[in-house]
Amino acid sequence: MDDLQKRIEEITPEIQEFRRELHQYPEPAFEEEKTAARVVARLQKIPGIQIIEGVAKTGVVATIGADKSGPCVGLRADMDCLRMVEKNSFDHCSQNDGLMHACGHDGHTASLVGAALVLGQIQDELQGPVKCIFQPAEENHGGAKVMLDEGVLENPKVDAIFGMHGTTALPLNHIGLRDGALMAASRYFTITIHGRGCHAASPHRGIDPVLIGSQIICSLQSIVSRNVGPQDSALISIPKFTGSTAPNVIPEKVTLEGTLRALSDTNRAMLEKRLQEMVEHTAAAYGGSAEIAYYGGYPLLENDTDSARFVEKVASGFLDEKAIDMNLPPSMGAEDFAFYLQEIPGAFLWLGLQPEGEPAPSLHHPCFDFNDNAIPAAIRMHCEIARTFNLS
Repeated sequence: MDDLQKRIEEITPEIQEFRRELHQYPEPAFEEEKTAARVVARLQKIPGIQIIEGVAKTGVVATIGADKSGPCVGLRADMDCLRMVEKNSFDHCSQNDGLMHACGHDGHTASLVGAALVLGQIQDELQGPVKCIFQPAEENHGGAKVMLDEGVLENPKVDAIFGMHGTTALPLNHIGLRDGALMAASRYFTITIHGRGCHAASPHRGIDPVLIGSQIICSLQSIVSRNVGPQDSALISIPKFTGSTAPNVIPEKVTLEGTLRALSDTNRAMLEKRLQEMVEHTAAAYGGSAEIAYYGGYPLLENDTDSARFVEKVASGFLDEKAIDMNLPPSMGAEDFAFYLQEIPGAFLWLGLQPEGEPAPSLHHPCFDFNDNAIPAAIRMHCEIARTFNLS
């Protein structure tokens, strides 16, 4: 057994317990105060580490080997949870009502803490500084952008950045990524449709915004099928339709809420334009009016080719060739890690959590739980990236 793997195995039980602690006490976007405090309490054990708290309100930036002259590598983990009710019954299920680590950020955070603790033991092997970025608000709030605005990639300047996300779509301890587009560019929107309210028994006296909304939902399906090339990927989904408050009332207005996504920023912009045109013109055709407001969303996540190949080389040093998929199909999910990749080279990779046997719940499922057996591989991946990174 090599020395690094021995150090990882020695620390794994502690980190697995820490992961369960984080799972018990989830905190949502920009409210991760106790999570951050738990992270800092463990990082403070590392000799010479430089810790900055309160970045983007609750983020933590910890630099190991800050005085080293070599290139600086960034490692990022997200800390926030989702606003949803957990349906698990194990001992470490959420103690915070209506909040749950259903996306595995507890595992990401714990694994990066574990990696930092191991890297603190082998600082003499590092060529340059390692900046561990514990980021708030990945879930729809763009915490990465806020951290960038507050200078997270400076002092020392980060030369490349790497992020990792667990998934039950891959077998346990397999990794998947690709160079180029890995995750979609996204936007969220609210459509407000105005009609004229009336009694449902006299629809001719009003202008029915529910009917208009239904027509918009049906019509928008043609935007992708007739404006996006058949070999490209894009989608528009409207999961939320808020209408009348009573079954016999045609309301004055309704709202539709949804998301659009594409595997290119150009197609995302096109979808925004075409959807706005369809919303406005469809409403007018039925005698009403409508407007659309766009908000949030993330840019296209594109891995740098050299960085993706570096990840492959690192992984091949301790994983079987069959456990590394460098042609993973792109996901229509979105990730604010994309903001970092707009600024500097880097790569984002998926880490398999699926054990043998029955399929485990997917991300964002009320019964999801990060697989603790993936933590040693996650720690090793971070450590190997950090200790072997160079600019050549």
